Amino acid sequence: MRVVIVEDQIMFREFVRSVVEKDLELQVVGEASDGVEALEICDREVPDMVILDILIPRLSGLHVAREILDKHKKCKILALSAEHDPSTLHQLHALGVHGYVDKNGQKSSTLRCAICEVLEGKSFYTDVMTDTVIQMDKAPFSFHKILTPRESEILSFVGGGLTDIEIGKIVGLSASSIQSHRRNLMQKLDVHSTPELIQFAQEKGFWKPDFNRMQLTHT
Repeated sequence: MRVVIVEDQIMFREFVRSVVEKDLELQVVGEASDGVEALEICDREVPDMVILDILIPRLSGLHVAREILDKHKKCKILALSAEHDPSTLHQLHALGVHGYVDKNGQKSSTLRCAICEVLEGKSFYTDVMTDTVIQMDKAPFSFHKILTPRESEILSFVGGGLTDIEIGKIVGLSASSIQSHRRNLMQKLDVHSTPELIQFAQEKGFWKPDFNRMQLTHT
C-alpha cells in the first residue's frame, strides 16, 4: 500500500513515517509540509492513503481533503489533528474522510489501529469525533443541518476577514459566486452584516487565530 504523509511538524512527521514503514511495513511514497505540496504529491503519486494533518500551511487540511476526495476516488484519508471543535469535526464528517485521530488524546497504538482499519475499508474515528457528531445530530438547529460543506468552507475564510476575490482565488470560484454564498450564509444564520458573520465564524471555530500564522489564505 502506498501512503502519503502530510504534516508540517517534522518530529511528528518522522514519528508517523516510522509507524507506517517500520511497524506496519507500508510504503511511504511522499511527504508534504503544506497543503499545496500535498496536492502536488497526490496528483503525481496517486496514493492508496493520505495521512493528513488538518492545520497545515498554505491550504487547510480540510481544503486538501476535499480536493483529494474529488480527484482520487479510491484514496483513503486518515485525518490527524489537535483541532476538535464542532466546526472542524463537522466538516471532516461531511466531507467523508475515512478516519480521524485526535493527536492530543491518543497513543501510538491508536494510530496503528486506525491506519489498518481504514486501509481495510472500514471507518475509524476516535471518541471526540463520534461524540461530537452524535450531539450535533441531536441538536435541532445545529449549523451542520443548515450549511453545505462548501458554505462551511467559505465561512471559515470569511471569518478571517478575506474579500470575495481572495476567497474565490482559494476555492476556485468567481468573486460573484462567493458574494452569493456570503448572502446565503447571512440569511441561513440570521446575521445582517459582514462583521456579524465574521464574529459568528470566529466564535464557532470556523476561523482560528493560527490560520494567519499558517498562511492559509495563500494558494
